[in-house]
Amino acid sequence: MGAEWVGAFGVVAAALVTGVFGMGMSRFRKENTDQHASTTQALGRLENKMDCVSEDVTGLTVWSRVHDEKHRLMEEGAARGGS
Repeated sequence: MGAEWVGAFGVVAAALVTGVFGMGMSRFRKENTDQHASTTQALGRLENKMDCVSEDVTGLTVWSRVHDEKHRLMEEGAARGGS
């Protein structure tokens, strides 16, 4: 009779440990999913900001080239004796 009680106690203990472990993993999985969603949103915002910076840099590069060309043309005009 003692072996049956030990076996039954072992099954109950194993079920208890497995259940507690399963609940802990479920909570961890939910927190991990929430963190992944938050990180994905942050990366999306960062990507949008990077696109804006890229557009600003491109616009500034074009403006600088046009500005430099205007100065070059003014210097050529001054060298030829223009105003």
